[in-house]
Amino acid sequence: MIENKIYSLVYSENENAEALKKNAWLVILHASRIPPHVGVMINGNYNSLTIKERELNVSAEAVLKTISQKKIEALFLKLAKHPVFSEDYQLGVFQQQLNQFTAVKQNEATCLTPIKLFFEEFYAIKNNEQLLFDFVDTLHNNDYISEAVGINIKDKKENIFTFATYTNEELQERIKQEQEINKK
Repeated sequence: MIENKIYSLVYSENENAEALKKNAWLVILHASRIPPHVGVMINGNYNSLTIKERELNVSAEAVLKTISQKKIEALFLKLAKHPVFSEDYQLGVFQQQLNQFTAVKQNEATCLTPIKLFFEEFYAIKNNEQLLFDFVDTLHNNDYISEAVGINIKDKKENIFTFATYTNEELQERIKQEQEINKK
């Protein structure tokens, strides 16, 4: 029998944008889309791997303005403070890990790939083939998420966000489609 697992998180509405500019956050953009996009923001410095390139040193202000203007559904997952390493050190290491990749590429790297390296390095989460919804579930089950904040969440049911699930094949096909669009 196949288990139908529901991947969900309780979140609060964004009441204080300034709070998002401090600490370490996993940022999930287009949260209900298949697949969503994920990046890391540490002390207001956002970084991610996209179809086109690496996004490095994007200010929290720019990210929040884009989310607001384009009404992007976003989840900010606050990461548990690391007991040893400073956030500045973690940011530097994550940027080095991000620099190992040039862009998201089919069967090579997704936006989650450098993030998995980060969590393997700092939180001992094994870098495996998990998709984002499984990965977030692992983080949540290990108490590595201390808070979840939602912005522009469309399907508001008691402030519980449920991730859409998809297969690796669907993910790779979507990457292929996006690469073809960006070649034009």
